[in-house]
Amino acid sequence: MSRSALYSPKQQRGMGLLGSVVLAAGVVVAGFLMATAVKEFRKYDQFIEVRGLAEEVVKSDKASWNLSFSVLAETPQAAGAAWTKQLEKLESLVLGMGFEASDIRRQPVTIFENVNPNGAPVEPGKRWRAQGGFVLETAKVDAVEQASLNSDVFLNEGILVESSFIQFYFTDLNSIKPRMLKAATDNAKEAAQTFAADSGVKVGALKTATQGLFSISAPLGDYGGENTVMKKIRVVTKVQYLVE
Repeated sequence: MSRSALYSPKQQRGMGLLGSVVLAAGVVVAGFLMATAVKEFRKYDQFIEVRGLAEEVVKSDKASWNLSFSVLAETPQAAGAAWTKQLEKLESLVLGMGFEASDIRRQPVTIFENVNPNGAPVEPGKRWRAQGGFVLETAKVDAVEQASLNSDVFLNEGILVESSFIQFYFTDLNSIKPRMLKAATDNAKEAAQTFAADSGVKVGALKTATQGLFSISAPLGDYGGENTVMKKIRVVTKVQYLVE
C-alpha cells in the first residue's frame, strides 16, 4: 500500500501546504542572511580616501663650505709649492673663525699649463697654474653663515678665492618623523570627517594608511633649499577610512 493511501485527500493537501510554507520560510531566512551578508560586505567596502599634509620648518644642523683658489708660477714645481703655501694660509684664516682642523678635508690639487685663450704669449712667471682647495664640514651652521659674509678677509691676505660654495643640511629627520606622521594623519582624518559630513555618513575605523616620502626644501618653495639655513620638511600620507 502506498504511503499516500494512508491519508485522506484533505490531509494530503494540508501536508503539501505545510511543506510549501516550510520551504518558503527557508527561502526567506536564506534571503535575509544573504542580504545581511551583502550589506555588511558593502559596508566594509565603502570607504573614504584622503591625503593628509604636514609641514615643519627646521634649522639645518650641518654645513659644508667648499673653498678653492689657484696660483700661477713659472714651473709646475713652483706652482705646487706656492699653492701649498696659500692653502696653509687659507686654512689658518678659517681656523681663526672658530672651526677645528678636523672639520677641514683637503681636495687634490691640479697643476696644468696656463694658456691664453687668444693665443697670446703667457706672461713670465705665469706659465703654470695650480688649482684646488678644501671642504669644511661642520655642525657650526651659524659660524659658517657668518664666515661666508666676511670672506673678504681672504682677499686682504692676498688669497684670490675662485669658488666659495656653501650648502646646509638637516640630517636629524628621524627625530621629527613620528610627530609629523601623526600630524599628517590627523590632517587626513579632518578631511575625511568633512567629506563624510557632506555625504551624510560617519567616519569609521582606519582601513589603510600609506606614508609618502619626506621632502626637504627651502622654506618658501617646494624645491632646492641647499643654500638656506632654514628648511621646510614636508610629508603627505594617503589614508582610507571606512564609513558608517
